[in-house]
Amino acid sequence: MSKSLSPTPAFPPHSVGRVIRSERGLASLIVVSLLFFIISLVAAYTNRNLIFEQRTSGNQYRATQAFEAAEAGVEWALAMLNNGRSTLACNATDDATFTSFRQRYLSIDAETGMVQPLANQATQSQAPPLSAIDASWPSCSFDGTNWVCSCPTQGRATLAAAAATGTSPSFRMRFVQKPAGRQGTIWLEVNGCTRPDDACLDFPATSLQGEGRARVEVLLALKSALPAIPTAAVTVRGDFNVNGVAFGVFNPSVVSSGFALLTGGALTNDGSLRFGGAAGAPVSREALVPLPAAFTALAGIPSGDRFFSAVFGAEFETYRDQPATLLLPCATLTCDAALLRQVLGRNPGRIIWAQGPVALSGGADLGTANQPVVLVVEGSLSLGNITVNGLIYGRDQPWSLTGANAVVRGALVAENNLQGGSTIDVVHDSQVLSVLRWQHGSFVRVPGAWRDY
Repeated sequence: MSKSLSPTPAFPPHSVGRVIRSERGLASLIVVSLLFFIISLVAAYTNRNLIFEQRTSGNQYRATQAFEAAEAGVEWALAMLNNGRSTLACNATDDATFTSFRQRYLSIDAETGMVQPLANQATQSQAPPLSAIDASWPSCSFDGTNWVCSCPTQGRATLAAAAATGTSPSFRMRFVQKPAGRQGTIWLEVNGCTRPDDACLDFPATSLQGEGRARVEVLLALKSALPAIPTAAVTVRGDFNVNGVAFGVFNPSVVSSGFALLTGGALTNDGSLRFGGAAGAPVSREALVPLPAAFTALAGIPSGDRFFSAVFGAEFETYRDQPATLLLPCATLTCDAALLRQVLGRNPGRIIWAQGPVALSGGADLGTANQPVVLVVEGSLSLGNITVNGLIYGRDQPWSLTGANAVVRGALVAENNLQGGSTIDVVHDSQVLSVLRWQHGSFVRVPGAWRDY
């Protein structure tokens, strides 16, 4: 009798659950891998944006540094223009063999007031043509600790070594006179860079990979120390008491009014007063005339302050506090001829404001025809055996003027009453006053006249 055999199952019954569970684990692995892949894409995209933002921030940081370096160059140039003599390293010096920054790079015509860059500032677009290697462009760079500057008279400026790490902001500047330039104005161009590299700083400049570069261009103007030349040798807003001494007032200038003395008040004790006009003109008391009433009294305004503004074109606080004014505390210092010669020697083209009495006597002239002086005195003035070339303005009330055998070539102005007592000759000199008008004063920015790149 045959027996039928039942087929043997392919998988044991107890293994079916394990197969199903294995298939379910594979599906989970695929899903998790897919999720990991998506998360990786999101992380990569986010990281890409982060890198982009970091690069953008770095570029912005360098661009801002370069622009601020260029702006610093403008302010530095203004400070140097309104300062005294400087070395080739741009440091202040008493050494008369060095010139001032203004004398080193600019030429100012004493008759027309036109400002021109000197030849060492010229480029291939100007005459005479110079290469970038020959041009003397003042430059400064940061070496990681200090700013190091170079103010050459000829040849390329010397740059400091770049900082070991990080950026080394630097700037280079030049002066340019453009067509149709105006009196007393000059353009200043400054290149800023985050590396002390000639290619990045020269004119024209080229970009450096990974470095910031900026250019600023501003118009500068000379705020004159004497915007209007006095018409008389001596101008007194109030009374002039000559005190019976042989005081002399002369105006030989043919380009002025010919007046020797202008007074706003009484002229007393003037029996020994000597006066005269232009050469060949008759000497008469017509050379002595009163000031216009506008100078002597204005409602609501202190007449002395108004008079000062009329002479100098600015309120006395503004004029006193301008960059080119050098204050001397003569109430505590001995402001004599030796001190003032030393101060003027250091600071050609600057205004001397003496806060206290001044006594000038003996020795060489104070100031010259080519380098005269603007001297504002808030105290008494004594002159003896000395020649002063320039303008002397007295603010004291009354202003005491004493001394003997002295000459003032230029003009003398008293803000209030003048108390004489000296044998001093004041000779109106239009050429000396013209130098003061066009070459002395403070360089300032012209508002709105700037561009940056």
